[in-house]
Amino acid sequence: MKRREFMVAASGVSGGAVAATAATPVVAQEEEDGNDTETGDGGDGNDTEAGGEEGGNESADGSGGGGGGGGTETVEVDDNEFVPADLTVQPGTTVVWEWVGDADHNIAPSEIPEDADWEGHPDLQSDGTYEHTFDVEGTYDYICEPHVSVGMTGSIEVTQDAGGEGAAAADVDIHDLGVPIQKHFVGVASFFAIFIALVFTFYLLKYGESANTSSPGRK
Repeated sequence: MKRREFMVAASGVSGGAVAATAATPVVAQEEEDGNDTETGDGGDGNDTEAGGEEGGNESADGSGGGGGGGGTETVEVDDNEFVPADLTVQPGTTVVWEWVGDADHNIAPSEIPEDADWEGHPDLQSDGTYEHTFDVEGTYDYICEPHVSVGMTGSIEVTQDAGGEGAAAADVDIHDLGVPIQKHFVGVASFFAIFIALVFTFYLLKYGESANTSSPGRK
């Protein structure tokens, strides 16, 4: 077999193998996407159904608050302290104060944003609950008037950034971002290998033959 014929055959086999390798991640990705779609549909349905049930339960027992749409947070009014004392929430969140101690406490705002109208809960009580939906962004500082001298204070920060980057990332499905970057690398590397194989083959066919393997009369 002449060198030209050998190189043509070898390049054809190499190119076919590389092309098959490049196609494998694509097929795997399609199968994975199909499985994810089926799983995702089921998951979304379950999540929606569960969410509806949870929402119904909160409305039924009264802990859902004023319906601000931003969720619900609970602060325990314990003996001489609010737990947690510092809270960060998104606008529209309903905060529920729950009395769990034995002493009488109240909730008196000491500093609130200019556009807010929160009046707190000035009445003293030792049990029960009180709730308020916070819509205006800013810092809400409050105290228990009978026990402020022993450090019974609290603060609520209302901001759109509540939850941080970690929460935002958790809400993103990795499959919504497209093909994983590793498979991009595989595809690019495979096509690059095909290109190199073609250039190498062309170079050898054009310039790599010796005088002994050349056709008669070729210079």
